[in-house]
Amino acid sequence: MNRVEQKRSKLGIWLERHNRDTDWLTRTSGLERKTIEELASNPKKSPRMITIRKILSAVKRVDPTIKVSDLWDMN
Repeated sequence: MNRVEQKRSKLGIWLERHNRDTDWLTRTSGLERKTIEELASNPKKSPRMITIRKILSAVKRVDPTIKVSDLWDMN
């Protein structure tokens, strides 16, 4: 059976590469599950700055060299 490809954002790809799931990020960042799941699956979704800070704080525990541009396209 073939796995259906899901659209993933840069955040979603980062989570997969580092063997983390949205539940981990929800617990670590203090953000709501719905917010994390939408940001991980929708590459067109742009978070607010406070959300970016919370997510960056959480992912820096795993990858201290991560930058905003590694997770989102900031235009």
